[in-house]
Amino acid sequence: MAMDNTMGIVWALAAAIMAAFTGVLAARPLRHMGLMSATLLTNVFNMLVLALFGWWEYEPEDVTLEGMLWFALLGVTAYSYGRLVYYKAIDAIGPPRLMTLMSTSPLLSLTLAVLFLGEQPGPAVLGGTGLVVAGVILVSYEPARGRWFQPAILWGFASAISLGVSVFIRKKGLDAMPNIALTVAWSNMVSIPIIYSLRYLSPPALFDWGPRWAVVTIILVGVLNSGNQLLYNLAIINAEVSVVGPIIASMPIFSVVFTVLMLRDMTRVRPRLVVGVCVTVAGMAAVALGR
Repeated sequence: MAMDNTMGIVWALAAAIMAAFTGVLAARPLRHMGLMSATLLTNVFNMLVLALFGWWEYEPEDVTLEGMLWFALLGVTAYSYGRLVYYKAIDAIGPPRLMTLMSTSPLLSLTLAVLFLGEQPGPAVLGGTGLVVAGVILVSYEPARGRWFQPAILWGFASAISLGVSVFIRKKGLDAMPNIALTVAWSNMVSIPIIYSLRYLSPPALFDWGPRWAVVTIILVGVLNSGNQLLYNLAIINAEVSVVGPIIASMPIFSVVFTVLMLRDMTRVRPRLVVGVCVTVAGMAAVALGR
């Protein structure tokens, strides 16, 4: 019997909106504090908030060794390496362009879902995935300094790979350990000593805390990101990866909106943006109807 993906799509859309907002919110403080400090601070507050929420709904049978191992791996791929390159990419190329490059992640998560989870997405899901990717590129990508390719863009692709792999790992982990909060709290706990261990191997500037307002803003980002992690997990539990992947990847649309509202000096509305929005919405509709 096919899975009803309706609620998963709703949670995935909410996750995309929240991810876009927190990405834009983090842009300014990242210019004034070290990337390692920002990553460490975010993960600490993720761990605290999600541990409290997860303990409230804790059921002993939900905790399994297999699930803990999958989410320990997520702590390395998503919350150590993944969050570091995510923050680096926000600082280097800005939220809209980063979200565009991260939109390529459904191609990886879709491939993993087909190869290892036995999912069989139909033509509408496949076509919708292609439209989402094409649309968000039209929305966000702009040439700079007379060139279409810039070395800094590689940080965005690294973040996209992390997102694509992490969706697959989350799915496997949640199948074995369905506690949507404690799982991610555990992942963040695993990541904290990994990040801190780099303190003496990294340039001191990477661990600079910066001004107080930047620290407070990143703490807020960490708290909001905790809610975002819950939305991600709810989406993945309630739908197939091949369906929620493209929906989550629609966040560039919302990133552009929030950037215009909060970082007006970093973006301009152009015809390409309008076309890209239309293409992306069409892709999201194709995925939802093709479920």
